Amino acid sequence: MNHRTLKRQVDRRSFGIGLLALLAGGTLAGPASAADEFATLPYRAMIANALTFLNVAVGERDRLALVQSLRPDGGNLAIRPLTITILSKNGKIDVPVAADNSFAIPINDELHDENPTVLTNQPKGSLSLQVGVRILLPQATRFTYAEFWLGIEQANRMTKRFAGMMRWLFAETADSLILRFGRPERQMLRIAAADGALTLIADDSGTIFVRMDRKLVEQNPMMELSEPALDALPAISTR
Repeated sequence: MNHRTLKRQVDRRSFGIGLLALLAGGTLAGPASAADEFATLPYRAMIANALTFLNVAVGERDRLALVQSLRPDGGNLAIRPLTITILSKNGKIDVPVAADNSFAIPINDELHDENPTVLTNQPKGSLSLQVGVRILLPQATRFTYAEFWLGIEQANRMTKRFAGMMRWLFAETADSLILRFGRPERQMLRIAAADGALTLIADDSGTIFVRMDRKLVEQNPMMELSEPALDALPAISTR
């Protein structure tokens, strides 16, 4: 068989994290009584997308994880690190925030009924709430091509649920994914295609871009990674 090695595609757009920034509420403002100078949002608005995700049957989202984040205008935080605090009547609740400004806000009926203000330490109007999904992959080095395709199918269906009445804004669907690894070490993905093995190599950032191939979806060949991937982001390629 012919052995083919392809470089990572450079013309693509991330589809998962941040795609629905406009839908998710734009910039964070808030009532003057909370903290005039800081970006705030009601609790229910902060958890709306998480509830949309959780209300989908488990079998229709079992290959996905929700990602919510706050994106600073211009890409730079005014104050580092970003903090998020729920101002509950029973006391302040600190929300864990990752280095990439993603967060996992606690969800419970008591807070939903109270609907407290969620306060950040960033200037009012400087943040956008974003929502997306990442694709969960087997923590193994060998699995079939179907793992990629099934993850992308779930991601596309979930995005339409997020978009709701505004789905016309997000007519494009993911046709690719970006494999992410813990560190950049020129990881490799080998796809045992019927017409010859295809090898993809990670770039300097430690990611591999995979554009889905309908022929391979039908063949469903075995694949082998040099090491397990952390996860994958759905993406749109421009052909």
